[in-house]
Amino acid sequence: MGETKKSNKKTKEAPKSGTSQSGFSKLQITLAGIFLAVAVLYFLMGNAYRDVFFPGTIINGVNVSGLNLAGAQTAINTLASDYILTIGENGDATEQISGKAIGLCLEDENSLRSLLDSQIPLTWGLQAFREKEYTLNMQYDQEKLRSAIEALDCMDKGQWTAPENAYITYDKDSGYKIVPEVAGTEILPDKLYEAAAEAICRLEDTLLLNEVGVYKPPRYSFDDPTLAERLALFQGYSDMTVTYQFGSRSEVLDGNTLSEWISLNKSGKRSIDREAVVEYVKSLAKKYNTAYSSKTLETSYGETVTIKNGYYGWMIDKEAEVNALMEIIRNGESTSREPAYLLEAESHDGPDYGNTYVEINLTAQHLFFYKDGELIVESDFVSGNPSRGNATPDGAYSLTYKERNATLKGENYRTPVSYWMPFNGNIGMHDSSWRSTFGASIYKTNGSHGCINLPPSVAETIFENIEQGIPVLCYHLSGTEQKQATNLSGEKVSVPAVPSVPATPEPPVVLPPQDGMVLPPQDGTVLPPQEGTILPSPDVQVPPEDGADPLQPPAQTDVIP
Repeated sequence: MGETKKSNKKTKEAPKSGTSQSGFSKLQITLAGIFLAVAVLYFLMGNAYRDVFFPGTIINGVNVSGLNLAGAQTAINTLASDYILTIGENGDATEQISGKAIGLCLEDENSLRSLLDSQIPLTWGLQAFREKEYTLNMQYDQEKLRSAIEALDCMDKGQWTAPENAYITYDKDSGYKIVPEVAGTEILPDKLYEAAAEAICRLEDTLLLNEVGVYKPPRYSFDDPTLAERLALFQGYSDMTVTYQFGSRSEVLDGNTLSEWISLNKSGKRSIDREAVVEYVKSLAKKYNTAYSSKTLETSYGETVTIKNGYYGWMIDKEAEVNALMEIIRNGESTSREPAYLLEAESHDGPDYGNTYVEINLTAQHLFFYKDGELIVESDFVSGNPSRGNATPDGAYSLTYKERNATLKGENYRTPVSYWMPFNGNIGMHDSSWRSTFGASIYKTNGSHGCINLPPSVAETIFENIEQGIPVLCYHLSGTEQKQATNLSGEKVSVPAVPSVPATPEPPVVLPPQDGMVLPPQDGTVLPPQEGTILPSPDVQVPPEDGADPLQPPAQTDVIP
């Protein structure tokens, strides 16, 4: 018979579902209740923020968290009343303006209300942990603010210093450079009011006047492009020189002096001090002019004489030279030059008459003509008759011009000469064919009307070797008188006590007009020698006053050659 097998499997017991489900439901209910409570609390708290400001809300620097509209306004206005604006001035000086003094307060309650109304109450939790800063407009009494500003010490005009412009200067070591501007303390009132009002509206603690442009600025600052352009214009003068040559000597006008003459005028353009240029040229004339000055001559007799009269020498044309120098400075280029002259001489080194000249000894009635230091000719002559008031003046002169076949004219006669060489107005050297003897004391009783009468051969030799401008030096030398005259053959002859032949009057020189002839001026001015010019002949030459220009000789005499 078969056996019945027992199963080893355990029968699973059914779960006790009633107990587990009940626990889970309680948890859910609890959590839901907590959430609901939190939600209700959040909602209730959020609802409170309909009338107060969120946490972390700062308005115009005032923490208004949890304050209602009125409380926030009071807090803001309280802070505004206690507000102080510190004004920092030049240096360490400070002054203050208080909010209370100017009636500082919130400008408009509506702006504060709008900010409160813009809050979304249900978002209060999101706003709780971050700060929110707002700036609302403040208002103040404008007249009180102006009064407060005017009462500041910095508004005392008596203490203001004007600003100084940046400018160009010259330094001997570095040349031209720009000196920076210097800020002054002169305040622009409207600018200060605007800057203070803006700072107050933002409730700033400090207003630094140097940073807000309330000081009157200089017209030119260091980095001004116009000033830079002008600096470039001046830089060329740093190394500029004008060298004046006077023989072996020189005068150098350099940048150090030029810097004192050059400046900017009101329109910003370069200006040259003409008066300074005039004074400089005058100083050159004073130092180097030799016209109308005494000459020292070592005579052919071995003795030295001083010739005080006459015009011969160097004389700078100051007006022409000033104009030339002004133009040189305008161009800004270095140069070397000789000045413009009214009168020129032979040499700047040693005697100005050089070593080519006619030496006329009026005492000895004898002349010497040297050319490049070599004696060309010497001869006796007859000069002006002193008994008639026609003595030939001594002095240093120069040959005005020379002319062949001139005619000496007078009131009833015409006398031709072959060689005419004037040197002092109408006084000159010429041949005298009507004379047979020369020298000794002839001139005292039978002299000329001022001219130097020469033997024809001597006059010809001088004429062939002399040129316009060559000096003619006339002097007296005691002890050189000659007792005997010289005839045309060169032989010495005695002079009769009374002349056997009356002296032939010599008429004044009257030349027909020539093309290009420059007539002598009526005011007595002595012109530089020109071809064909008959210059006035001074009786006595007196050196002009320092700087006198043009030449002004003294009273004239009608001297006939």
